[in-house]
Amino acid sequence: MTDAKTPPTLEEFRARAALTGLPLTAEDLEHLHKGYVGLLQLMERIPTHWAWAAEPPHVFRADE
Repeated sequence: MTDAKTPPTLEEFRARAALTGLPLTAEDLEHLHKGYVGLLQLMERIPTHWAWAAEPPHVFRADE
């Protein structure tokens, strides 16, 4: 596929999906591609550095 910043085109995605051997229809591929591109866009919004000290960790105990 292309570099990490550019999402794959539908044709690139279709070519990769063909290598899996799964029986995917054109509609399946369109839905999967749309979801994959959406996921990549969401991942870009995740900060690379988290402020771990900003909030104390939450600890859940089974006996409470």
